[in-house]
Amino acid sequence: LARDEEIKFMLDWGVWERAPTADCWSETGKAPNGSKWVDVNKGDATNPLIRSRFVVKEIATYKTDDFFAATPPLESFRLLLSLAASDAHETKIEVLDARKAHLHAFAERTVFTQLPPEVATPGYCARLVRCLYGTRDAPKRWEAFLAEQLIALGFAKGLASPCCFFHARLGVRCIVHGDDFVLSGTAGALDEVKAGMHERFLLKELGRLGGGQGELKELRVLNRIIRWTPLGLKYEADPRHAEILVRGVAGTERALSAPGTHSKDFESPSSEAELPQAIASLFRSFAARANYLAMDRPDLAQATKELCRRMSEPRAADLRALGRVARYLVGAPRVVYEYPWQSRPALVAYTDSDFAGCAASRLSTSGGAALLGKHLLKHWASTQKKITLSSGEAELGAIV
Repeated sequence: LARDEEIKFMLDWGVWERAPTADCWSETGKAPNGSKWVDVNKGDATNPLIRSRFVVKEIATYKTDDFFAATPPLESFRLLLSLAASDAHETKIEVLDARKAHLHAFAERTVFTQLPPEVATPGYCARLVRCLYGTRDAPKRWEAFLAEQLIALGFAKGLASPCCFFHARLGVRCIVHGDDFVLSGTAGALDEVKAGMHERFLLKELGRLGGGQGELKELRVLNRIIRWTPLGLKYEADPRHAEILVRGVAGTERALSAPGTHSKDFESPSSEAELPQAIASLFRSFAARANYLAMDRPDLAQATKELCRRMSEPRAADLRALGRVARYLVGAPRVVYEYPWQSRPALVAYTDSDFAGCAASRLSTSGGAALLGKHLLKHWASTQKKITLSSGEAELGAIV
């Protein structure tokens, strides 16, 4: 049924034109691209919800960046929340999901692909009229399409990020992450913007966060949990990442009070061999998950940065450092950002350095945080690229 629904939609929208396979050979010099069905259960075993997508198997050879679509920096989302909490409680947060996003955009390149088995006939293939999932430029074409439509609605595109938009007349801010739209503004302004967007996109309304009657008090946005409380907004990373790290690495070991490992403890004897391939692969997987979690966990930033520096040739000392991060999460599984109501906030930045903190390379670390009033927008911990000869030089690098 899910596949039948998808085929009907693609035929109604004219996603392709049926063409002789000979046309594909004459225009491209090769056979049509392969294709397949991708079926995903969005529900569970008890209440299945099957979604089917027909996908082109176009070879992913990227010689330039032209095929890549941008994503907004995480601080743009936090800034949107902070500005909402810095207003007179009139600003709401609205989340919209674009259904069948890639099919909105028209194809610019000549692309032929095999037809779905349900409608295929010998000697014929599909010439794409619209972008189909799996084509290399589909995300980029979708980004260009949505930007064109939002600008037509009165939005201006951000200079720092092409995924951020602002409607000056209505005071509505919007960030776009893939097929998710996150907007902030007054209720009336959001209703006006939504009406225009419904005319241009297939949209699913996921909810509106606010303090009014009938408005949600909790909403999941970009896999993060946002809560509206009498004292302000609260923001929390998906707690499942910490649970997976604890379950897969720490097990039943006791909690530790700090996640970091001193750089001297990373230094293994020169005779110590690298981890076996299977264990090294698991180390990289868990270290990458910890690094993703650290985007929302300032307390993990330094520790996970050091883990990622050792991904190429992990050794036993690196595995122990990963275990320390996981054991810290046993006792500190959650961090909740609090954005209390405030007015006329100032942007403040703090920075510092750890001079020659790496015992092996003598490289320093730059760390810092940026806040709007009392609201944390961004934190960082990064290894400096050059060896500094004094703590003053290291701190200058951190400030820059």
